[in-house]
Amino acid sequence: MIARVRLIAWRELRELSRQPAMLAMIGGLFLLISLLVSGALLLLQAAEGDPVAAEALRGWLPGEGAHATLVQATVTAFSWLIFTQLLGIVGVLAGHTVLHDRQTNALPFLLLAPVRRVELMAGKVLGVVALPLVLYLALSGATSILAASLPITAPWRDSLPPSPAWVVAFLLGGPAWSLFTAAICAAVSGLSRDVRTAQQGVWFAMFFVTFLAGTLLSALLSQGVGVQLLVAALGLAGAAAALYAGSEAMSREVGR
Repeated sequence: MIARVRLIAWRELRELSRQPAMLAMIGGLFLLISLLVSGALLLLQAAEGDPVAAEALRGWLPGEGAHATLVQATVTAFSWLIFTQLLGIVGVLAGHTVLHDRQTNALPFLLLAPVRRVELMAGKVLGVVALPLVLYLALSGATSILAASLPITAPWRDSLPPSPAWVVAFLLGGPAWSLFTAAICAAVSGLSRDVRTAQQGVWFAMFFVTFLAGTLLSALLSQGVGVQLLVAALGLAGAAAALYAGSEAMSREVGR
């Protein structure tokens, strides 16, 4: 079973590799967010204790706590973006995976191959998750470490590494919910007959999933490791249910 799933995932990765412009945009999005957050925090760190910069900040954002407010807003926004950008990218990729096979007439051959439907879905989901997950771990992880190293972020260290809750959310929760998102969007793709229907269905599903996951993974970091373990388990359970539902929908294409 593992070998078949791995083979399907590798096939999906090869299909993605044939679209370099799309891959460049995905990598560019991760890089852009990392650069913006890093740049903002480094500028705020440089402004710490600088009377001229403090006066400029008070003119832009009235109040004695203008500097701290900006740091908190940057950290909070980044905590949200860490997870939602991953889920959004994964959802878009998964939303075309089965439909692409249908449009290229490859789907009937895949369904008649000696592979279970759930294995086919699992392979496709893992294939579309792999590349975004690597970028997420590398770029978002590096930016989080940089943010945590700055003295100005000390009051919000529960939202940054090496907070145990953050580690669980980043290494377990994010990947688990990315699998859930990919499984749902792949199922939508399998039920769609044209690109427009798939796009609308994927965006509908992604709106609710990313909002829910973003809240659970970022807003609840201060609640501790136990809560984040439950969030990760919920994501994995949802992924398993979505894989089963997607495989059942695929079974209607060709009966055995």
